Amino acid sequence: MSSPPILRAEGLRYAYRGVPAVQEVSLSVGEGEIVALLGANGAGKSTTVNMLAGVLRPAAGRVLWRGEDITGLPAHRVLERGIALVPEGRLIFPQMTVMENLQVAGTAPRAAADFSRRLDEILAIFPRLAERRAQPAGSLSGGEQQMLAIARGLVARPELLILDEPSLGLAPMLVRAVFDLVRDLNARGITVLLVEQNLHQTLRIAGRGYVLEKGRVALSGTGAALLDDPYVRQTYLGM
Repeated sequence: MSSPPILRAEGLRYAYRGVPAVQEVSLSVGEGEIVALLGANGAGKSTTVNMLAGVLRPAAGRVLWRGEDITGLPAHRVLERGIALVPEGRLIFPQMTVMENLQVAGTAPRAAADFSRRLDEILAIFPRLAERRAQPAGSLSGGEQQMLAIARGLVARPELLILDEPSLGLAPMLVRAVFDLVRDLNARGITVLLVEQNLHQTLRIAGRGYVLEKGRVALSGTGAALLDDPYVRQTYLGM
């Protein structure tokens, strides 16, 4: 890692009805990085980032943000510190318009102060959403809905954007567009923690990555090193 960590997780654990989902997961994210959290379905990726974002309270371990212990803080307080989660499944409000979805996100204290200026910036990044601002979100294509989910996450001016499976269910052309967008956001100064099953695409843009298996970190390293790792290539890439 080339920069000091702004986020550090140490020994996180979580169980659903007594069944371990995450066991002793530790990771870090440095300022300005794209860090990947990878693994098969059920490996514990979403559970891990939900703990980081305050959606779930860890059974053990701690989360440090810029040196402050934020373990167990509720999600709205984590957001106020600059960590935004774009959850798996998008979770937009389908009956509301594109603009109304963004306005709801703009009610958070961190977002409210300069919402109008921030909205202009976001619509410049997502011109398709600008064209469809009056359209019900549920009528958008899958790719457009994912763009809206990411745009909504950006409203609060996050320092760290956590994207949980942003390419899930999208056509290959749209998958490439999502990864291009992640690179663009990172170039704009946003640190990204990217949760994905698509290892090949992810490791091509991530500086570092962690591979989870059965709730534990099985491998970690630079994106290039993981992409060339024989175990990763055989197990996840079929090469």
